[in-house]
Amino acid sequence: MTGPVLHLDFLNLTPEASLEGRRQLEAAARELYSIDGVQEIGFLDSDGGSDFDVALWFKLRDFAALEPFGTSPEYTRFLQGTVAPLIRGFAGVDVNLEADFQGADGAAACLALMGPDEAYDFEVREALEAWAEAVEAQGVALGIAAGERQVYRGAALVFGPRRAGRPEVAPFRTTLIRGEARVLGT
Repeated sequence: MTGPVLHLDFLNLTPEASLEGRRQLEAAARELYSIDGVQEIGFLDSDGGSDFDVALWFKLRDFAALEPFGTSPEYTRFLQGTVAPLIRGFAGVDVNLEADFQGADGAAACLALMGPDEAYDFEVREALEAWAEAVEAQGVALGIAAGERQVYRGAALVFGPRRAGRPEVAPFRTTLIRGEARVLGT
C-alpha cells in the first residue's frame, strides 16, 4: 500500500455545541497539519439532513503515516481536549485511496458503507463509484477500508456534487454527510 490514505472522523455534536464550538473545533483541526505525514485537512459541515453533523478528513502521505498520526500526542489532545466535550456520537474510517485528490471548498458529501463481511472489496468499490458518478461530483476521493476490524468497508468523499442523495446499495448500510466543505490545510 503505497498511495495516500484518507482518515475520516464523523462527529455528532451535542445540542449545546455552539457556533463558537464549531469554530474552535475547526481551528484545532487546522493545527494538526503539523503532524508528519498529513498532506491535507478538511472540514465538512453538515446541512442538517445528514447522519453526522461534521466530517473531518485527513489525507495522509501513505499507510505508514496512519499509525503515527493516530497515536500522535497532538491528535490525542485534539480528540480528548477539543472533540470529546462537543460530541454525543463519533465514528470513523481509514481508507486506502484509489487515486490522489485535492479537496475543495464548497458543496461536498461523504458516503461510507457498512456491510456484510462476505461482500467483496470490488463490490464496495463499485457501489462507491456508482454513487460518485450519480451525484456528478467534480472531485472524488474514494477507497476501501485500510485494514480489518473497521465498521465501514469503504468511503467516498466528493466535491462539487450536484445532488448528493442517499443511494440504495444493498447489501450495504450507508452513512451520509453532506454540506459545505472547507479545506483547512494543504
